[in-house]
Amino acid sequence: MIKGSIRTKWIMAGFVVFVISLLAYVYYTYHSTRNDIMQSVDTRLLNAALSVKHILGDDYHRQLNAGLHISRSEYQQKSRQLSEFANTLDIAYVYAMILKDGQVHFSASSYTQKDQNIGKVTQLLDLYPEATDANKGAFYSTEPIFEISKDQWGHFKTIFIPFVDSNGVTYITGADITIYDLNQRLQLSASKAAAMASFFFFIALLVAGIYIFLLKRAISTDSASGFANHIALEYFIKKSPLHHMQLAVIWVNEIEDINSFYGTEVGDRVMKNLLEHFNKRRPTDSRIFRLATNKIVLLTSFDDNNNSFVNIIEEYNCSTPLLTNPFIYITLCAGIANGNKSMLLENAHIAALQAKQGRHTVVNYSKALHDVKSQYQYNVEMAKEVREAFENNRIVPYFQAIYDSTHNKIIQYECLARMITCQGEILKPDAFLNVVNRSRMDGMLTRSMLTQCFERFRKTSICWSINITAQDMLDPGLSEFLESELKRYPQPRNITLELLETEAIANFSEVKAFIAMVRQRGVKVFIDDFGTGYSNISNVLKLEVDGIKLDGTLIRQIIHDKDIYLYIEHIASFSKQLNLQLIAEWVENKAIVDALLKANVTLMQGYYFAEPAPQISSRLKKTITAQPLIGGSAESSPNTFSQTE
Repeated sequence: MIKGSIRTKWIMAGFVVFVISLLAYVYYTYHSTRNDIMQSVDTRLLNAALSVKHILGDDYHRQLNAGLHISRSEYQQKSRQLSEFANTLDIAYVYAMILKDGQVHFSASSYTQKDQNIGKVTQLLDLYPEATDANKGAFYSTEPIFEISKDQWGHFKTIFIPFVDSNGVTYITGADITIYDLNQRLQLSASKAAAMASFFFFIALLVAGIYIFLLKRAISTDSASGFANHIALEYFIKKSPLHHMQLAVIWVNEIEDINSFYGTEVGDRVMKNLLEHFNKRRPTDSRIFRLATNKIVLLTSFDDNNNSFVNIIEEYNCSTPLLTNPFIYITLCAGIANGNKSMLLENAHIAALQAKQGRHTVVNYSKALHDVKSQYQYNVEMAKEVREAFENNRIVPYFQAIYDSTHNKIIQYECLARMITCQGEILKPDAFLNVVNRSRMDGMLTRSMLTQCFERFRKTSICWSINITAQDMLDPGLSEFLESELKRYPQPRNITLELLETEAIANFSEVKAFIAMVRQRGVKVFIDDFGTGYSNISNVLKLEVDGIKLDGTLIRQIIHDKDIYLYIEHIASFSKQLNLQLIAEWVENKAIVDALLKANVTLMQGYYFAEPAPQISSRLKKTITAQPLIGGSAESSPNTFSQTE
């Protein structure tokens, strides 16, 4: 009886230990997985919300916050882009909001098919009455804000990211993921943890010694593929005597789509086949692990000259199906890190994320990797973007008014190049002009801008101007094109070409011949950015141009630097004596206007009066006097000069 009682106590003690161990393992695995899931969700939300800003473009909220009109078609286009983006990322909603009179309004939002079916598609500036304190507080924050909330659309985990437009007005972008999807993933992880814990514990009870070994093996092995998992990886790194190692994280881009479409069994088969593929090709002194559902890790000792991981990853043939029943193709991206083992996995993860976001196959980690793209990568991608923009007619002119303070009217418009990206973002020349120059597409840009401007203004009396380079003037094909177009243009006197003095002097004889040719047709020619390095007025006289445009950096300093003021006053006086028209660009505030008027400069251009816009408008933001504009636009003054900024 005593022995039976002791045995019962041991059984009860063993059962208690089993239950405690089971609960502890479930708790640990659940929370570890939960943290991974939550971190993954937070990263998806952050990337989604950040992408909203790029989809909408920099000018979208600037125009909206400034009270400018956003057309219904433009809003619908942005909504479709956001909806397609949200659907691609498997995010419930992505959107942007503005704060007006203390209330939150939608400035853009994605929608679902269900929203369309029940007529709940968000419209421009719809009020969001369910806005929480965290939602409103995001407008005054400098960091992203996460919250869990309920509204008429459901129960979500949300991120809000504040941005400030070029006018200093705050707006926020946001992204939602449903709590239901999140809970399902967490419950699934908890169920798997409980099942695995029970399985491992019962094995340990059956055979003490050997089963302890099997238990350790099972904990450190991915059950679906049979390969070592993240636990084995962490243990190996921790126990390894090597302090410097090389680690590659290989990311399967399509595994989530495969799991959602075919089921996790097929997804596991994909990962197992891929693990076997790399296991056969990896270096003999390396190890392979299944890090997560869609990630594989290769690990070896550190060697500066060892590029074996790069080679075997880049040699993977994405055109060959990994599975044939069903046919499954995958693409990979990978991050590789070298160095101290304590930071190895984290650094490789960062590099892999950069590779995924930048759509590269392999990215090596470096300390400068916090930049979204290196300058080289940016230039390559921008060159491709520029070529596509030319091919798809996405290089367009914007127009900025030039104001005559003497007669209080607009006398002409400068035509400025803008590039519309495939995401709808409007880029200024400083973002793409360097790529245009290095890719020898200067002539294409000038020809495209001239063609569009000739077509737009041919049947009007509007005066307009455009920049042209010395290289354009030296291009026989472009000169022939321009001469042909000027013969057919009804009023060439309404056209002004602007060129840089430095370029003109470097090719003096050819440029002077070109200037003579276009002036003979009635076209005016101006020297642009005059005053850079205190330009030589004699050069202007030698070229026999019609006017000069003062460099914007001088104009900005006119109220702070007396010498610059006197210089501009001198140029204004000299221009008047020589009958040269003089324009001041980059006029940004009333103080600059007053200083220019005092210096006898009456022709002005800049954001104080009007910003570049895709359409011609005779209305200015501000005028120098309170009187209404005389003449309204350049259409009423066909004989006035033309000029560009």
